[in-house]
Amino acid sequence: MTDKSEIKVFILHLMDRIGYKVNCNDICSILSQENIAGYFECGDCFTELVEAGHIVDSGEPDEKGEITYLVTDSGRTIASVLGDQISSSIKEASYRSAIRYLSFEKRGAIVNCHKTRLDSGKYSVHCEIVEKGRRVLEINIDVDTEKEADTMLFNFRRRPEVIYQGTMALVSGERNYIFEK
Repeated sequence: MTDKSEIKVFILHLMDRIGYKVNCNDICSILSQENIAGYFECGDCFTELVEAGHIVDSGEPDEKGEITYLVTDSGRTIASVLGDQISSSIKEASYRSAIRYLSFEKRGAIVNCHKTRLDSGKYSVHCEIVEKGRRVLEINIDVDTEKEADTMLFNFRRRPEVIYQGTMALVSGERNYIFEK
């Protein structure tokens, strides 16, 4: 995108879709990673959106002490009215990039997982990710041994975003590495 107004609408759309406070650096990194806008051009647009009152300081710095921002009602209105001008494939690719870039921990997601011994002697492993009160991933797997169950729990707790990304890539058809020769 080269037109500043398109970039601004895109920033508002992306921040509204993300739905929680983020810092300017994160948004500009995502846009430059996806080749939507240059980092500094994004920063200029972001500043103009703040000055116009479409994005506001959340009042809570992130873990690095950087100011975090939220979209205002006027910003949401602009994003919904003008967001259709942006290609849906670009919007979706950027949202997936944002999800990859912003860890679940940073987004305030809750990771729950546990194992249950079944009457058969096998174990049931339950893992889920809940974000803003909404379950975004739930996996239930029965395994033969407690060691397998413990390994799965360990890996899920350690890197839930990787498991989420891999699951999304496989079920969306974005990545078929398991099925490719």
